[in-house]
Amino acid sequence: MDERGYAGNGGIEGPRRGAAPHRGPRNVLTVAAVAIVAIPVLVLGGCVYSCAFVPSSPLDQPMSVSMVLDAHPGEVPANAEWRDTIAEADSAAEGGQDVLVVEDYPDSGEALVVQPSGSPKCPAIRMDKYVYEEGRYAVTGFWGASQAQPGKRTSPIEPLYDYTTAEVAANSLSSCLSMDSHVAFGVSMDPSVHDLTIGGVSPTWVREIDLDGEACYVWCYEDMDVRAMFYAAGMDASDFTLREVIDGLDIRVGDEAPY
Repeated sequence: MDERGYAGNGGIEGPRRGAAPHRGPRNVLTVAAVAIVAIPVLVLGGCVYSCAFVPSSPLDQPMSVSMVLDAHPGEVPANAEWRDTIAEADSAAEGGQDVLVVEDYPDSGEALVVQPSGSPKCPAIRMDKYVYEEGRYAVTGFWGASQAQPGKRTSPIEPLYDYTTAEVAANSLSSCLSMDSHVAFGVSMDPSVHDLTIGGVSPTWVREIDLDGEACYVWCYEDMDVRAMFYAAGMDASDFTLREVIDGLDIRVGDEAPY
């Protein structure tokens, strides 16, 4: 007897005397028919189950942010793409993808930019480092890249987890840990971000911008040391959760529940 002894001939003993002919193939067809019916039922049942029981929040999943900086002021790569505007230089550095410059900080050689990331519902925002020489711009690196997250799906039958605006803001603040800067920023598809407060303080500004026909909202604190706030709240940048960020930094969006 080998591992295949249970299939094709009715069992390891073989067909019994007097059994109807072609019973094996008929059994195979029966099993196939059951499988054809059962698989969609299981998938549908799994979807119903997953839709009825929303997956647990990612609030308590461990997160960490590397302190390695991907921008070195003054260093210009040999293959730098020089262009007439910051947006053109950034687009060239990103392989031709369009970007929108929301704010320029020429004194520090930085520009806050927004870029579509496959869908207008998930724009990415980051601070670019650039150099300006002889009337032309070149991007030398970036820091603090983050994006709005309306939901994530880990399997086809698992429902989307809808992030609150406070959770999106907390994720953006975590991204801002990547550089020791006093500028904190984020982007949201929710207009209620106008009511965002961190530690009871409102953003320096909130701007509505059009991105591929969709309105998104960029918020910015121009005098906020996120890393110092993390340390003051007792959080380790190499091991924290979004819940700790929301609670430790007191992130609120109006009267909405933060999570």
